[in-house]
Amino acid sequence: MASETVPPALNKLMTRWRADGGQAQAGMTWPRERWIERLSGHKAVLEALPDVLDREPVRRASDAAMDATRAEVAFVAVMAWGYGGVGYGPYRTWRILTAPDAGYRLAEAARRLRDHGAMAAYDCLADGGDCRLRGLGPAFGTKYLYFLPGRAEPSALILDSLVAAWLKRETDLNVNPVGWSGRTYRTYLDQMHRWAASLGCAPDELESNVFQAMANERGGPWAQNIR
Repeated sequence: MASETVPPALNKLMTRWRADGGQAQAGMTWPRERWIERLSGHKAVLEALPDVLDREPVRRASDAAMDATRAEVAFVAVMAWGYGGVGYGPYRTWRILTAPDAGYRLAEAARRLRDHGAMAAYDCLADGGDCRLRGLGPAFGTKYLYFLPGRAEPSALILDSLVAAWLKRETDLNVNPVGWSGRTYRTYLDQMHRWAASLGCAPDELESNVFQAMANERGGPWAQNIR
């Protein structure tokens, strides 16, 4: 992948991250019992997750999401991480999983990512896609895709409102995350992978640092290296 000019704010962000030791994103505490109460059918996976939840155990829980049962396991783990301490997270996750064939649709998205790449998986979850799930928007849909196994480039990355806001302000990359848009997601993935290659880091390391910069600035539950 050809090198290209990296915006100064991204250079500064990643230089500071390396100077601080280049650590992976820190974990966060989460309300396990609240999740088990709402999603009792997934008690086993929720009990298996650590008290302080970071990306690695979520990735392990998502590494075999190719059938309906395991796809639901992966989805619940990702949502527990993604919502963290937000009170309505268990309910919203439960509501999505009550949709007809929810597990099958999640598993099909995983197979599309494995066999055809991130864009094929994104498109099938998007409006009009054959794996669309009511209540699952692109911010949490891309969280699910990010943790799924797949080797094709560009790899899936999380695109949420905090990442998009920082990028728009600091780099002029305008990737509105509110509605499903294959063009927007493709633009985001391509640009983040090019910048990561120029910076000598993994694309998801770039994403997590962008997220953390905006989260720390805005405050709230994801500040202070907590997502």
